[in-house]
Amino acid sequence: MIDIPPEFLESLRKHRKFQELLKDLDISEEDQLDLFETLDVDGGGSIDMEELMVGLSRLRGDARRADIVGVGLILRHVQHNVQRFEATVLDALQEQTAKILQMKAHPVFRSSNGQGGSTSI
Repeated sequence: MIDIPPEFLESLRKHRKFQELLKDLDISEEDQLDLFETLDVDGGGSIDMEELMVGLSRLRGDARRADIVGVGLILRHVQHNVQRFEATVLDALQEQTAKILQMKAHPVFRSSNGQGGSTSI
């Protein structure tokens, strides 16, 4: 399996022939600037051949309507998941807060905390 590290892709990007190749593939100059970050979809720190081929094919030309709609749908899904996560975390926080308040109100906790009478162990 071939993995391309960021340093290698950056050195390639500096070569005129590679720039011409990307231009021939209809990949804009602005997309070439952060090419590694764009292609490293799994965040693994290197690009494998599949990431390279799929990524370059998606960068070709202007964004199509289907691309824009697809990104919008993905974004909506991510927002929904974040909202569900937020609700779950808030519920858990409220439960924990209630348990802590209940423990503080318990006579054993209050007396061992120095607020009530003394307890011996």
